[in-house]
Amino acid sequence: MEDRGGRRRPAAERRSVGGASVPASDRRLRWRFRRYASLLLEAAAHALVAFLSGIVGRDADLWVFGAREGEAFGDNAKYLFLHVAATRPGIRVVWVSRDRDAVRALRTRGYEAYHLFSPRGVLLQFRAGVVFLTHNFKDVNRWAVGGATTVVLWHGIALKRISWDAELAELPPIVRSASRYLYRRYDRVTLTGRGTLDSFVSGFRLPPSRFVVTGYPRTDALFDSVPDADVGVATGTLADLRRLSAEHDVLLYLPTFRENPAERASERIDLDALDRLLDAHDAYLAVKLHPDERLERDLDEYPRILRIPSWSDVYPMLPHADALVTDYSSIYFEYLLLDRPVVFYPYDLPSYRSERGFYYAYDEVTPGPVASDFDGLLAAIERTLAGDDPYETERCAVRRRFFDHPAGGRAAAVFDAVAALME
Repeated sequence: MEDRGGRRRPAAERRSVGGASVPASDRRLRWRFRRYASLLLEAAAHALVAFLSGIVGRDADLWVFGAREGEAFGDNAKYLFLHVAATRPGIRVVWVSRDRDAVRALRTRGYEAYHLFSPRGVLLQFRAGVVFLTHNFKDVNRWAVGGATTVVLWHGIALKRISWDAELAELPPIVRSASRYLYRRYDRVTLTGRGTLDSFVSGFRLPPSRFVVTGYPRTDALFDSVPDADVGVATGTLADLRRLSAEHDVLLYLPTFRENPAERASERIDLDALDRLLDAHDAYLAVKLHPDERLERDLDEYPRILRIPSWSDVYPMLPHADALVTDYSSIYFEYLLLDRPVVFYPYDLPSYRSERGFYYAYDEVTPGPVASDFDGLLAAIERTLAGDDPYETERCAVRRRFFDHPAGGRAAAVFDAVAALME
């Protein structure tokens, strides 16, 4: 299913099994078999539980939230969960995750949270009237939610092709049927604007009536302080960025993950040159990489470059960044709501376009300098730090194209849409 800005490394990429070497082709075959079998079982379990739910019933006022295949407290589900918990006392909100640290942290703050496979967590998911996802049914206990109203909050505007326009189209026929069944269980999918509708209708293969324009709850963190939004955030890094941004220019670098190690962003950065440039402008840069990606050198050697832990939510950090550097990450669309510069570094654009594909012409939706190599990136960053930013009109045009409501209060809009659905 969909990734999180880069898929987790599957078991098929490991070099050995049980200490014995296994040919790469055999590893890939085994991984695919497990994945296909899992999808078939998931569809069958969903149908069975949905049938039973029709007999037993579900509690319309019990809402269960999950995100990122159960691995974190984050994304749009996080901000909707916090909003509903704080403002809608008639709704019982429950967070489920396989991340025990996240569960403990939420319980410490007084929220109801459970491991998604714990007895209590499973029972509540069997009873929940509404289930919220950011990626797919693996965000929660996929065996327990059949028959619940399912709302997909998703995790970004689709610049890259997704779902049925990407990996799902390559599945064997019977597995495609199972995936099609699961996608059709999505009762609503939230969008940021009508300009994104065609791409999501194509990628999800759902009728336009299943989509609702609400904006993304996580963008509320760009405009207001959200109580308890620091859960799931590297608070030390956030404090550093808040302190530094008071007197210095601060940039964020949030690249997309590549499966091919040779194409990863860590291989396309000269840390020495970047640190010298930042020092010359008395500026700082914070970098967040995928968990499977590593920088060869310790960032402690570079006082101007900070590391954001891969597990951390970055949305509370965005307001403290004077500019963003990225490539294909959809986060840049939401950063445009702050109307600040974005520098694009798509060093592998031709191959990425041909292999993954885009819904929109890249040069039409990237309102900022586009660098194809590292020297070009340094030059673009230097111009940005010097205040050379002629892209305000282009940023405005992209915002209008993709956001119907370019401001806060999006969690409240999602709540209203779901409440109307449940009437």
